[in-house]
Order: sequence, then structure tokens, then C-alpha cells
Amino acid sequence: MRHPAVRTFEMPGTDMPFIEGCAGWLACKVIPEPHNQDTYDLFIGEITGAWADSRIFSNGRWKFDSADPAWRSLHYIAGGQFYATGEGMTMGGQEMP
Repeated sequence: MRHPAVRTFEMPGTDMPFIEGCAGWLACKVIPEPHNQDTYDLFIGEITGAWADSRIFSNGRWKFDSADPAWRSLHYIAGGQFYATGEGMTMGGQEMP
């Protein structure tokens, strides 16, 4: 992936580029499934590594409530509609494990 506006870096132990400025990164290996790939353009991957920026993730939890709003992740729903991660909530007044 080469584009002048996209800055990349490498993670130790990997041979792939990662995009700077993301809240988290996944390294994946494609599991060959020719039928899915040819019929649906669907690729199944095995996650071989995962990392998160400590400014938004620490102690096993995402910190969207206290982080700068620029760190909110963007999610595509359908029909051209997107949502950004918003205020967190707990179930039964207790933090989920």
C-alpha cells in the first residue's frame, strides 16, 4: 500500500505495513477458501497479532469515554450511514469483565 498521504510503519516480527494513527492494529494471515473468495469476494483470516495505542486502550479496556473524541472509531452501518463510537455504558451498574 503506497500513497503519499498514508504513513505506515512496521511492527516487530511482522513483514507487513501498518497505518499510523489508528487506535488498534491486527495482523492477519489469509486462510485459503477458494469458494468464498471466488463467489463472494470474502477472505477469511487468522489473526496472528494484535496491538492497540495506549492512549485509547489500557489495562485490557478501551477508553473511548475519557479519550480525545478524535480517537472514536468509525463504523459503517448500511445505506451510507456511519456512526462514531460514543458514550460507554455498563450492565447492572458494574463494569463488564
